[in-house]
Amino acid sequence: MPSRAVMSVDEARAWLAEVISGAERLRLESVDDDRVVAVTGPDCLELRLDGTISGPAMFWAMDLTGFVAVTVLIGPAPAMVLAHSSISFLEPAEPGELRVTAEVIKLASRSAVVQARASDRRGTLVAASTLHFALPSRATRAALRAEQAVRAGS
Repeated sequence: MPSRAVMSVDEARAWLAEVISGAERLRLESVDDDRVVAVTGPDCLELRLDGTISGPAMFWAMDLTGFVAVTVLIGPAPAMVLAHSSISFLEPAEPGELRVTAEVIKLASRSAVVQARASDRRGTLVAASTLHFALPSRATRAALRAEQAVRAGS
């Protein structure tokens, strides 16, 4: 899907720090138009009793990285929500950093579909998910951007 990012990696980092509690737990490495790569851990990832990274921790990282991937294409949209997702846990994730790549595969006026993949510190693919985000209308997004510009100018 050939879409152009409207935010740089530095802009995305600054925005994420403003809008998400605990965003410092996710380190954005790159923004490449419709693809975002992020790394999280090791200290902020919950482990299961057997010492592997928990499923909810992996899902959190994939959901947030997918959210950022859509945001860098459309700009900040606080009303964007995860509407549906599916996740497959493929292997136990070794403790340590978790690398997530999220790619927007479909961007429509009111929805976005993202494919996310998570790899553990060994580079082993440990989870894959499809995330469907519901987007506010373009008019609502434009009004939000105008409101933010006014606040930034005051």
